[in-house]
Amino acid sequence: MYRSTMVLTQSSPNRPLRADARRNREAIITAADDLFRTQGMGLQMDEVAQRAGLGVGTVYRHFPTKEALTVELVVHRMETVINQAEQAMETQAPAVAIRGFIHAMARMMGEDAGLRETFQVQSTADAQREECAYYRQDLHERKFGLVRRAQEAGMVRADLAVEDFDALMCGMGQSILAGGNPELMADVLLVGMRVPDGDGSQCGAADGGGSAA
Repeated sequence: MYRSTMVLTQSSPNRPLRADARRNREAIITAADDLFRTQGMGLQMDEVAQRAGLGVGTVYRHFPTKEALTVELVVHRMETVINQAEQAMETQAPAVAIRGFIHAMARMMGEDAGLRETFQVQSTADAQREECAYYRQDLHERKFGLVRRAQEAGMVRADLAVEDFDALMCGMGQSILAGGNPELMADVLLVGMRVPDGDGSQCGAADGGGSAA
């Protein structure tokens, strides 16, 4: 089962938290991460406090709003996707790389509601925390690299822009949320992108025109 490893941040880089405050913050983020995985943006601060074994006032001292807490969780999930893209780029075969990335994302989206919603709330997160914009740009460049490399090898349709790829990933998340099988949804997306399977049975991947009759 996919399980995230939280990367904790300090509320102020110039004033480290006391040991007890740091433990509370870690407990809050761990509890919130569990709820975000199952409920997505539906998580509630009182539920976070209860799961963390803390008072709701303590939660609000660390995260004044629900949005501030969810932005923390969104940042981590963006790091997770960046790591997946890095691993995919290490694969020599472009088609294998992009297939592996999309299937990994589908599996994680099937297990993590927060990850599904991360693709939809990134622009909101950008407005609240500069770090989010940095991660989003980093992720954009890595996804662009995956798509461009596959296109140059004739393994992805030539008219696919990275913005189209982002939209397809959001759509895959929504399809999984609606009950779609993650592996099947990934396969359907890959067919639409004209990514050949392992034995290269699909042809004309680089063509941007319509499908054959």
